[in-house]
Amino acid sequence: MEYIYAAAIVFFATTLQGISGFGSGLVSVPLLVLLLPMTTITPTLSIVNVFLSGIIYYKNRHAAHPRQWLSLLGAGFIFSILGSLLLVEINEQIIQGVLGTVILTVVAVLASGRQLPTFNHPTGHASVGAASGILNGLMTLGGPPIILFLANAKVDKTAFRATLALFFLVIAIANVLTFGARGVYQSSHLDLLWLWVPCAVLGAMLGQYVQQFVVERQFKRLILGLMLLSGLSVLFQAIGSS
Repeated sequence: MEYIYAAAIVFFATTLQGISGFGSGLVSVPLLVLLLPMTTITPTLSIVNVFLSGIIYYKNRHAAHPRQWLSLLGAGFIFSILGSLLLVEINEQIIQGVLGTVILTVVAVLASGRQLPTFNHPTGHASVGAASGILNGLMTLGGPPIILFLANAKVDKTAFRATLALFFLVIAIANVLTFGARGVYQSSHLDLLWLWVPCAVLGAMLGQYVQQFVVERQFKRLILGLMLLSGLSVLFQAIGSS
C-alpha cells in the first residue's frame, strides 16, 4: 500500500513542478522519506527526474541558453556524482536532519523577500551548481540553491523554467549514471518505477495545462506552506529516531 501512497505523492509533486518549473523534490522527498529509505528514494527519483525534466525542458527549450550556464551545468554534474557516491556512506538520520534544515532555510529566505548576492559570474555559477549537485546526489533535492540564485538574479519567467529544467536534467543524468555504474539499482527500484514514471509524466502534463489558470501569488503561498510542513515533519522524524 505504501507504494500507492508514494505514487500519489509523486503525481502531486510533479504536477506542482509542471506548474512552476520546480518543487517536485521539495514536496515529494520529505513525504516519501516517511515511507521509504533515502537509498531507495534517491536512485528511483533520479530516473523519474530524467523523464520529468526532459518533458519540461523540451516544452521550454527555446528560452534556454546552455552556453551561458556551462559552469553551472558542469559543476552540477560533477558534484551530483560526488553526492551519489556519498549517499550510501552517510547515516540516514543525518541526511534527514540536513534535508529538513535546508527546506526550512529556503522557506525563510523566500518568505522574507530579502535580496541576496547574485553570484552572476562563472565562479558564482560553479558554486551554485556544486551546492545543488551535492544536495541532488544525496537527496534528489538540488533545487534550493539554483532556485534562490535564479530568483534573486531576476531571470525571465520562461528562461527561469527552461534553465531549471536543463539543470535538473543534467544532474539527474549524473545520478542515474553513477547509481547504474555502482550496481545500486535493484528489483525494488524497478517496481517503483513502473508506478512513478507514468505518474510523473501525467503530473507534468497536467501541471503544464493548469499553469495558465493559476494565480501566481496564491501558488507561491501554497508552495511555501507545503515546504514548511514538509521541513518540520522531516526534522521531527530525524529527532524522534535519535
